[in-house]
Parts: sequence; structure tokens; C-alpha cells
Amino acid sequence: MVEEKGWQVKAAGVPHVQPHLICLGYRFEAPEGIFVYAGDTGPSEGMVKPAEGCDVLVHRCHYLSGSELSSDLAKGTSGHLEFARVAQQARAKNLVVSHGTEQMDWPGVRERVIREMAEICTGNLFFGADPMEIPLAGPEPAKLN
Repeated sequence: MVEEKGWQVKAAGVPHVQPHLICLGYRFEAPEGIFVYAGDTGPSEGMVKPAEGCDVLVHRCHYLSGSELSSDLAKGTSGHLEFARVAQQARAKNLVVSHGTEQMDWPGVRERVIREMAEICTGNLFFGADPMEIPLAGPEPAKLN
């Protein structure tokens, strides 16, 4: 843990390609809110505790759950349903799908992912994109003029 005046960051080990790399997830806490970044990781109970009650959870969501993957690859990466289960257990308020494959770029697939994830978790769902900004309080509709 690193702690400074007004903020702190904690790191937790997450499954990915051990023993080749040591992979970490991070929890950033400040008076404005809690931001959790899971990076490259597979489904992990180890991410539930660091993400508990967070305002924003950015998590690897590499493929559509149920796609054929080798068991070794499946341990180190997450599909959309695995991400949704972690987010629900952690009670994350805003979920950001990150590190998706081209599977999610087909017409209608993102809508399917959002629908299926929303059946599991209650947080707001976003597909991460550069240079997107996610408000800690969640999305607000624009006001009409």
C-alpha cells in the first residue's frame, strides 16, 4: 500500500500468465471516490475484495463468455459474464469493459454483452475507449436546450 495525504493505492495479485509475469490489480482511494483497475486478469475472487464498493471498475473483458478457449487461456482472461459476476459480488457502481477482442466489434454484439451483463450486475456499463472519461457518480443525461 502507498498512502499520501488525501489518497492511497493498494495492489493485489490477479491471475493472468503466472509464472511468466506477476500481474496486479489496483485500488485507488481518494475523497472523490474509489477507482479500481484490474488490467490483464482472469475471473478471480481476489478481485472482488479490492473492488468492493468501488465507484468505477475497469476490468479486462477479453472475449464473449462461452467462446471456445483453451483452459490455460481461460484462467488468465475474463469473458463478459465472468466480469459481470465479479462486479456484482463487489457491488461496483460503474463497470468499464476493457481489452476486448474483435468479437465485440460485430454489429449487435455490444448490445448483447450489455444486456447479458445487466442480467447479472446492477452497475452502469461502459465500453472503454480512448480518451473516455467515466464520472465517479455515473452517467448523467445531457440537458436539452
